[in-house]
Amino acid sequence: MTSLSRSPGKHAPRAAASRALPLAALVVLALPGLLGDEFLLRFAAEVLLIGTAVMSLNLLIGSGGLVSLGHAAVFGVSAYTAAIVASQVDGNAVAIVLAGTMAGVAMAGLMALVSLRSSGLHFLVMTLVIGQMAWELAFRWRELTGGADGLRGFPKLALGDWYLDDALGLYALAALTALACWSLLRQTAAAPLGQALSGMRDQPLRMTALGYDLKRLRILAFILTGITTGAAGALYPFVNQYVGPNVVHWSMSAAFVIMAVLGSIRSLVGGYIGAALYLTIQTYLSSYTDRWQLIIGILFVTTVVFMPHGIVQKIRGGKTP
Repeated sequence: MTSLSRSPGKHAPRAAASRALPLAALVVLALPGLLGDEFLLRFAAEVLLIGTAVMSLNLLIGSGGLVSLGHAAVFGVSAYTAAIVASQVDGNAVAIVLAGTMAGVAMAGLMALVSLRSSGLHFLVMTLVIGQMAWELAFRWRELTGGADGLRGFPKLALGDWYLDDALGLYALAALTALACWSLLRQTAAAPLGQALSGMRDQPLRMTALGYDLKRLRILAFILTGITTGAAGALYPFVNQYVGPNVVHWSMSAAFVIMAVLGSIRSLVGGYIGAALYLTIQTYLSSYTDRWQLIIGILFVTTVVFMPHGIVQKIRGGKTP
């Protein structure tokens, strides 16, 4: 009885912190809009879009146990597609986001089909190879992608008669996209599909014995990540005002994995926390030192050693959001 009576008090601070996370997230979302600084708004929008891509990677790694080093290819192909389509549709935001999302789904689906029979290290290498093939196309196909120079000078995004050429409008669109993608993946994680993905990660043989088609589950997981990563990638060129081969390169995929680990691979919100930490260090500290990547490395090692499940999981006391 004594231990039971003490347990609520013991876990009360963690439970309170866990409940405070959604409120803190809303405050953080509103803050750039209240401050109104153009650079801050664009930076916050970039964090939300890249955080959405990392969040979708969390679904693959955290729920499905599929560590991918080709995720930047999904994000980058969507960004290139949106940038190329933009001039053909006069900046129609709906058509651009739809085209980028479809490109993301196609790229994710291709990656799933090619790597369907692989697992573990072989799966990681396979996704890396596919991602580098996408980078090779982006780098070499100069007539379409601009080659090493990339693409810039996009038309203004428009929703009917409303032009989203200002930082506030782009931030609002990025925030709505992030919220929609988070809601989709959150419902997926709580649905039978999410539970089946977790079962595939932990007990693949038992899931097969129960009649689950693991290949179909893997393809569905990739399609979901393609939808969310594609939607985020479609807006990225207009927020960043540029898209180049670096966004497709394997080093970007590695950065996504680092962000996921920092925030928490078992948490959807962790994708945004990891992206915010990484991009803040990259953006602000890189102006003071060329060794900002060393700081990222120290932070990564510290997180793995002292918070192996990530920052969000540490705050939540080990609970899976």
